[in-house]
Amino acid sequence: MMHTGPGRPLHDLGAYLSEPAARRAPSRAREEGRTSQRTETLGDERWFVDAVLDTAGSLVCVFDPDGRFLRFNRACERVSGYTFEEIRGRPFYDFLIPKDEVESVRAALRRLRAGDPPQPNVNQWVTRDGALRLISWSNASFFDERGSLTHIVSTGIDITDERRAEDALRGIEAVGTLLAKYGPTREAMAAILQTMADGMGYRYLALFLREGDTVRLGAQLGYTDLPDTFGTGAGIIGRCLRTGQAALISDVSLDPDYVAGHAEVTSEIAVPLVAEGATAGVLSIESTPEAPLTAADLRLAQTIAERLSVALALGREQQATAERARLFGALINFAEVANSTLDAERLMPSLADAIGEVLDVDALGLVTLERATGRYLVRVIRGGLPRAVGAEIQLGEGISGRAMASRTIVFDRVNRSGYASGVRELIDADELSLVAIPLIRDGAVLGAIVIGRSVERDPAFSALEFEALALLASQTALALANAQLLEEVSELAIRDALTGLYNRRHFDAALEHILRRRARDRGVRPPLAAVMFDLDHFGRFNKDHGHQAGDAVLRFFAGILVERFRSSDLVARYGGEEFVAILESATLEDARRVADEVRVSLAGRSVAGPGGTPLKATVSAGCSALDDAEPTREALLRAADVGLFMAKRAGRNKVVAV
Repeated sequence: MMHTGPGRPLHDLGAYLSEPAARRAPSRAREEGRTSQRTETLGDERWFVDAVLDTAGSLVCVFDPDGRFLRFNRACERVSGYTFEEIRGRPFYDFLIPKDEVESVRAALRRLRAGDPPQPNVNQWVTRDGALRLISWSNASFFDERGSLTHIVSTGIDITDERRAEDALRGIEAVGTLLAKYGPTREAMAAILQTMADGMGYRYLALFLREGDTVRLGAQLGYTDLPDTFGTGAGIIGRCLRTGQAALISDVSLDPDYVAGHAEVTSEIAVPLVAEGATAGVLSIESTPEAPLTAADLRLAQTIAERLSVALALGREQQATAERARLFGALINFAEVANSTLDAERLMPSLADAIGEVLDVDALGLVTLERATGRYLVRVIRGGLPRAVGAEIQLGEGISGRAMASRTIVFDRVNRSGYASGVRELIDADELSLVAIPLIRDGAVLGAIVIGRSVERDPAFSALEFEALALLASQTALALANAQLLEEVSELAIRDALTGLYNRRHFDAALEHILRRRARDRGVRPPLAAVMFDLDHFGRFNKDHGHQAGDAVLRFFAGILVERFRSSDLVARYGGEEFVAILESATLEDARRVADEVRVSLAGRSVAGPGGTPLKATVSAGCSALDDAEPTREALLRAADVGLFMAKRAGRNKVVAV
């Protein structure tokens, strides 16, 4: 409470303030007379004071010692909803103070004493419609000569909106910490909007984030059908993003850019979220005719936007750091997978699955070079039909063919007509954002990785993901090169370098394995046959035509063997000009028939000799079948060798089965 200073008698000043001039003037005229200059001056002063009280922005109330209203200015009427005539003479604590605060207020009135220091206070008013308004008061107490309280004059400021804004900002600061820590998650952004709604009473709120040329809805409150994404050219939101300027639209019907989000809305505020000099998003507030948005709301929205912008920038940085850590952690796991096996057939699907762990993909293809034919084939497919595996990809065709031909990363938005012809009808999606990375090792193009994402994503791939893709490709190329190297080394160990057929060491080991497996079979054992071949007069052929011509005949004959025998048969160069074949589930007659087909095929063809001269060669063969009485490698081959000897004694270019 505060007290009046010296000068006017206190009880006179209290009476002066406690009765409006309009009601004092007639009495004053009768008592003092209209001719008194002093009275006229005093009347003018009182009328002036009345005008000031009623036009003041602050609340002004005058009470008697029991708290009954003696004055109640226009500002009080606006805030409370009551007129002065309705509350004149009523104690303020009977209807304006919340019930749980009445007793403490009455006790404070009883304790008022002359000479006490001023005591500003803050309390709630209950308005006519039941709402609570928070008022900050300054009080002046007036006492007579005996020290008795005569009047209380209170001036107040409605701080409801200010306090709510402060509380909301504190809440937003707390939520902003989550935003800064975890990035712009939907949960964090929804919490921010709920804090604004609870603290400031806004009904229609939305947060939009910019992603390239697209606007994404981060969170919304009060709406039911806002679009998840739209272009930056749409609506007041798009305009705010493009210009970076805040907007207060008092009547949305007059703004040509306005796009309705709710039928009740008549005013809108759009404030950009500016982080590191770039507009990263927009905070949107909309309201109805009952609570039109004002310049004060705009200032508050700008304050909130500043805090959100800082939190958003920190959150995105934190999110980027976390994503980088996740990506490179996944890349370490990918490297472990890439180094887990050198078996190319097992490696391919493992690599594809590991790539899916590094990057979120909607489609994935792994294309590799087939060394035997020089063709590029799809080895693994995800997001397409399984029969796409094995499809050939031509250099320059489709995004993978373009990447392999150019030896560079290729990124494009591709529809079905742009897919490689071999897989065009085998991919699920009609349109994809695709990136293809060539697999290059030691200057050789070993294939390509192709990754597809929905065209709805913008951007389809981040700069960090492109960085990860380059590392993926490098590691994949190394893994494929190592697998191919092992395959080559393995082939050298088990195959004849000249003909490409298995060598004798592998043949002996493989035949022993076949015989052991057959011996373990307790059921009916299928037949097994062998064929021994020997090129006729091969030593003389080398002497007459040279070793290069001889080598050409050996390679040519090996090709005939590959043509005529099954892939399941064991075919090998046994030594020099001798060749051998083991036919599982084949009878002696089956062996004789295929051996004769080989003999006829060689005799009917010619081999290009020195200078292109056509040369002829013939072969003799002996056939045998495994005898269950002596099921050994030695017995089987010895019998086939006997048949071969008999074919040669019979004049060569013959097949003998024994």
